[in-house]
Amino acid sequence: MSRPALALCRAQSGLRLKAKTCACALSLAAALLFGGALPDAGHAALKLKGAVNLQDTWDPKPADGDIVLPMPRGLSMVFRLAAVPVEGYLKPMPASLGIVSVDTGRSIYDSSYRTTLSAPFTAKDLPEAWLGSVPAADRGKYRYYLVAKYEVSGLQYRAVMDPSCDTASLKTEDARPATGISWFEAMLFTERYTDWLLNNHPDALPSFSKDSANTGFLRLPTEAEWEYAALGGQNGVKPGQQQDFFTMEAQYSYPDYAVYRQEGTSHGADSLAGIGSRRPNPLGLHDTAGNAAEMTLDGFRFSVAGHLLGSSGGFVRKGGSFLSSREEILPGRREEAALFLKDGALKTRDLGFRPVISGINTPGGGRMEAVNKEYGRAGGAAESVDNTALIKDLNRLIEQTGSESVRGNLVSLRSQLEKNADLQRKAHLAAIESRLQNCLMTLKAVGHYEYRKTVEERQLKSREFMLKQEPSEAEEWQKLIDSSKRSIRNFNQFIDNVLNLYVVSLMEIRADSDRKDVKAALDSLAALYGSEKNFYNSEMSRLLKIASGHYNQLLKGARLKPAAVHAQLTKPAKSK
Repeated sequence: MSRPALALCRAQSGLRLKAKTCACALSLAAALLFGGALPDAGHAALKLKGAVNLQDTWDPKPADGDIVLPMPRGLSMVFRLAAVPVEGYLKPMPASLGIVSVDTGRSIYDSSYRTTLSAPFTAKDLPEAWLGSVPAADRGKYRYYLVAKYEVSGLQYRAVMDPSCDTASLKTEDARPATGISWFEAMLFTERYTDWLLNNHPDALPSFSKDSANTGFLRLPTEAEWEYAALGGQNGVKPGQQQDFFTMEAQYSYPDYAVYRQEGTSHGADSLAGIGSRRPNPLGLHDTAGNAAEMTLDGFRFSVAGHLLGSSGGFVRKGGSFLSSREEILPGRREEAALFLKDGALKTRDLGFRPVISGINTPGGGRMEAVNKEYGRAGGAAESVDNTALIKDLNRLIEQTGSESVRGNLVSLRSQLEKNADLQRKAHLAAIESRLQNCLMTLKAVGHYEYRKTVEERQLKSREFMLKQEPSEAEEWQKLIDSSKRSIRNFNQFIDNVLNLYVVSLMEIRADSDRKDVKAALDSLAALYGSEKNFYNSEMSRLLKIASGHYNQLLKGARLKPAAVHAQLTKPAKSK
């Protein structure tokens, strides 16, 4: 790091220390005044209306692992490192993004779809200090990009876009997300900020190993980059599995992480909150759900049967805003926003952005040599070859040749091809069978969570009864009651996640595999579980019939809803 950049970082550290000292003093005064410590929300409420300090506009919640880049006018922007678990340049992480909508009117937007994700930087391209959140032994197994910790604030936006920006007098809006700007203006912000960094602090951006020409740069995130980070990145995402939300700590719920419209309560937000007003997600990002919705780089396409289809329209808007319901703030929710309306470029009061730092895929420094080697080893990523046509040609040659030795060689080659084709088919059917078994185990997990939830519900009733019987121990019983309620909420969330995973998995089997092969795999499983009569096989046979019915439902083009699957699984058995 250059000496000016080092001095700036030291100055920023001093600024953070002063801000923390002021915050601690305010918390102490509040505790003395109100007779106890206040939660974060209470702390924020104590601030005088309109009172904003400079750090509120760029990093109100400092944390370990923050990567701080300088900005014009003495500000900074904080990033978090997103690590994608892939080795090599051409081996992306499989990802199942989007959500399984329960609203049939939105299924063409929100259906889960399959994609892949990687990132441009290796551990060698990043400063050692940036890799603190990734174990040294794992660094060769990841590729990296950086994501802004907060939505770009009003003051940060003006500091880059307005040469006359004044930071001496701050307003509440300066610490809120920058909104009322177009997609094009957000892109222009990333261009100007990158230019400023290259001209003033070139060492602040990541560069490529043994490459003096290329550098990292800011841009809007792709939809996959945004959703991976919003779900918690390497700290929250299970590659290839569909998730509706990151796993929340047991004592917290959605309002602790998001500013949104809470239906049926008096707690709905009526305006944007300051950046970082809620808890961070597992990656350390704030406000990926609610507050201001966020722009992505991608054009919107419809999600149908596990794929993105149709033309590339407006841009994808993600995360929901303070005007959104709980369902609308889920990371997988997909909304299309127009680049232009008839009165000009789209600008709304609840739409902002957070940039990422990425880089070119084909820099110098010997990288393309490594890419070409991977491509050569992959053989152009060719999959198994269909030998049917080749075997037909061999049969014709065998019939036409008059040489016994040539005929013998051709017959031997045909035999080898037939054996290879048979092995490939068996492997293909085994793979489908394995995926179907995973679906059955997923259904079985629903029953497991339902049982544990039932036990906890009985426990809750018992504790509520004891609360009435022993009012002198009300505090202790109330703690136990709250614990039961949290457990029940968690079990419900687990059940929702498992049901969504089941539906997505079955949809993927429907999209990827020939129906004859799936039927053969279903028949094989039916024979397996019918071979011996015992409780386990009887239960798996029951679940297999349910899954088979759902697969046939998908074949007919019908909609498979997680709620309907849940109702079918929990329906009481008919008495004989």
